[in-house]
Amino acid sequence: MKRHRLMTATILLGLLLLLGWSYLYLDGRREAARGEGEDLARCRALAGRIAELRTRPAVAGAEELGASDLARRIEQAARTAQFSQENIERIDPEPPRRFGETNYRLIPTRVRLRHVNLEQAITFLHTLGSDASHPLQVEQVRLSAPPGEEAGERWMVESTLFYTVYSPRE
Repeated sequence: MKRHRLMTATILLGLLLLLGWSYLYLDGRREAARGEGEDLARCRALAGRIAELRTRPAVAGAEELGASDLARRIEQAARTAQFSQENIERIDPEPPRRFGETNYRLIPTRVRLRHVNLEQAITFLHTLGSDASHPLQVEQVRLSAPPGEEAGERWMVESTLFYTVYSPRE
């Protein structure tokens, strides 16, 4: 009889411990789900903002930016993104090209950054696209890991940016 009570008490204690652990585990999962729901809401809001901005017409400038003006804007965007000019490996203006059969030309520029994190890269590109006079639009972005740092947080970012200039056909 004494042995039977001891066994029953041990089983009850084990069940209580299991119940307590289950409650703590499920409470942790509930908190994680709540955080994920907040992240999802933020992502949906940002996606809505992106969709809204895509429908806005882009502003075309009346004249091309000079090479020094373009370099100054890129360096300012780097400061805003909190990385130094040494992280800007290359700025290569490309020849303008006509936008279809319109009176507009696209002025592309390739920019290569090295050893920047994703937040810095996105802030950099966003800053360049926010300028009211000549917003630089992203045409292409390529991310790659720096040689020897395949598992790090730093990236090589090669992007092609462009702005539009009104240029009537002759």
